[in-house]
Amino acid sequence: ARDVGTAGAMGAEQSTAAGADGKHVTELKVAMMCNGCTGAVERVLSKHEGVDEYKVDLDTQKVTARGSAQPQAVFDAVAKTGKKTEWWSK
Repeated sequence: ARDVGTAGAMGAEQSTAAGADGKHVTELKVAMMCNGCTGAVERVLSKHEGVDEYKVDLDTQKVTARGSAQPQAVFDAVAKTGKKTEWWSK
């Protein structure tokens, strides 16, 4: 797993509403096969307004983003990389 962005552990719960701190946690399942794939997702997230921190895990295919960005906007941005993107289900 590659932790990128602001230091700090990220929560594991997905929400479509902001938490007590006003931040959204967005969890996605993204088809990534290599470090090039994770790099593409990381580039999109690092440039996305409202994403304060993120984690991209190649082994589990899980992408977690936290910040003020709306979850659907994060989903759409990641999907534009051309990688199959789905909501993470627990």
